[in-house]
Amino acid sequence: KIMKIIHLSDPHIYIDKIHGIDPVSKFKKALSHIKNNHGDADLFAITGDITDLGDKDSYQLFIKIIDEAGLPKNLNPQLIIGNHDNRDEFKINFPNIETDPNGFIQYFKDIDNKRLIFIDTNLINTHQGHYCEERQEWLNNILSKTNTDTYIFMHHNPLALVKEESDGIGLQQKKEFQQILTKNNKIIKHIFFGHQHITSSGSYCGITFSSPRSTWSPLIPNFSNEYRLGTANTDTNYNVAIITPDKDIIPDAETLNPAYIVFDNYEIILKWNRSLRFALAVCSLKDKIKNEI
Repeated sequence: KIMKIIHLSDPHIYIDKIHGIDPVSKFKKALSHIKNNHGDADLFAITGDITDLGDKDSYQLFIKIIDEAGLPKNLNPQLIIGNHDNRDEFKINFPNIETDPNGFIQYFKDIDNKRLIFIDTNLINTHQGHYCEERQEWLNNILSKTNTDTYIFMHHNPLALVKEESDGIGLQQKKEFQQILTKNNKIIKHIFFGHQHITSSGSYCGITFSSPRSTWSPLIPNFSNEYRLGTANTDTNYNVAIITPDKDIIPDAETLNPAYIVFDNYEIILKWNRSLRFALAVCSLKDKIKNEI
């Protein structure tokens, strides 16, 4: 089955304007657009910075906005926290959202033979992303018991989107997280994150990734050699991800005609570009060139 995922991040809900921008009105517009255009979605995820200050009033305002939006049940948002959130206050206001044994807001959800894992990269009093050994152990344990296509949702960017030197507030345990991804890149199919307020996409450790801009205030990539934030007069957005089964990408896949036996080189090509058609084209072209020589 094809799966549609709505991915929104960094609404920064607050009772007043922030730097002259009203986060509430922009968030409401996004919810209205989602309701009117994507009522058939299988999942709606908001990857952190639910609020700007992590305070009770802002969380209650967020809940009120969601209630008044009249979203269908299938669009009841799956939430995780970001650096602007407060874990303790979040758990008070969202008591039904699961936590791991150590109290971190980490959980998974299975839909149509796919596993969606939501992780917690928040550390109090810093905007940097942190993923401690306890959280890593929880994720490793879940992945070790998973044998189906898996999708990870997190707030902080797991890789530097431009330069390592300027990625001052990204995930700090990049090396450790990279090891987890590399070990499990045959089952992890995509990483959804936010935090940087930048639209991005690509491939990392053989896994595709994407991020939307904030619905509050978009930023621009930083190409300098030091950390800084740059705003831009660009539109806010959310992302729509369409997950299509392999058999629906390749024509006549169910007839097994044509059929291919693939080996490790096929997986290596997919690490560079996750397109099945691309990988088949490269492998087929190689054989055609070999036969002509």
